[in-house]
Amino acid sequence: MAPASIHVAQARGTTAAVLRNWALPDAPAEDAQLVVSELVTNAISHGSGAVGLRVLYGNHQLRIEVTDGSTTPAKRRRAGANDLGGRGLLLVAHLSHRWGVADSGRTTYAVIPTLTEAPPCRRTAQPTLDPTC
Repeated sequence: MAPASIHVAQARGTTAAVLRNWALPDAPAEDAQLVVSELVTNAISHGSGAVGLRVLYGNHQLRIEVTDGSTTPAKRRRAGANDLGGRGLLLVAHLSHRWGVADSGRTTYAVIPTLTEAPPCRRTAQPTLDPTC
């Protein structure tokens, strides 16, 4: 079966189920789903052949890999104000710790940290004795 845009929703749904099973916090899980959407969309739109998705979890980070048959590596482009597309890899870059291409251009990957920082201390009129604030 040829890749179609319906596969983007399926990839995102599968990723969400796996991340729920791993009990990841909401913030990195939501970022990961958006990254999967963008990378799979790029592979379908600009790649060739079957599209593969792999999500790895370890060392407090997710590594998302999307592979297709094209050896042309993904590149960020500068989208104009009126362009409907062209911002996917910009989003990936902002949501991930790092991203890049591997496997002679066939695989685009993104690494998302899964540790979330504690919320900043709320400042009140009263001084606090909490050493973390």
